[in-house]
Amino acid sequence: MKKIFMIALMSVALFGAHVDDYAKSEGFERDFATAIKKAKKADKPLMMVLGSDYCPWCRKFERKTISSEMVKKHLDKEIITLVVDKKYDADSFPKKFQTFATPKVFFINPHTQEKFSEAAGYIKKKDFMKKLESIKDQYRGK
Repeated sequence: MKKIFMIALMSVALFGAHVDDYAKSEGFERDFATAIKKAKKADKPLMMVLGSDYCPWCRKFERKTISSEMVKKHLDKEIITLVVDKKYDADSFPKKFQTFATPKVFFINPHTQEKFSEAAGYIKKKDFMKKLESIKDQYRGK
C-alpha cells in the first residue's frame, strides 16, 4: 500500500513540475491574474490552455502544436498564453472556464474576462494556425 501511495504521490509531483517546467521553457504564464494583467497591458487576447495530468492528447497538443516553431512565433507576437491544469490549478482561474474535456483552449478578452472563442481536443499545427489567424480579428470585433 505504501508503494502505491508513493507512486501516486510521485506522479502528482512530476506532473506539477511538468506544467511549471513546460510553461517556463515556452515563456507561458501559469497564473490567471498575472496573465490577465499582462494581456490588458499589451492589449492582446489571452489564450488559456486547459489540460490535465492524465491526458495524452494534452501532451501531444503541447509537444506537436503549441511548441512548434510556426505556432510559437505567432503566439509570442500576438497572444498572451496561460497554461493551467484543470485539477491542480482549479482554484486559480474562474470556474466558468472549468470543463471536462481536455485539452481545451479558451481565447479570452482580458478587458471583460469573457471568452470570445474556443477550441477543444488535439489540433494539428496547421489547423491551429488557421484558428490563431482569425483570433486577432475576433478580438478586435471585426
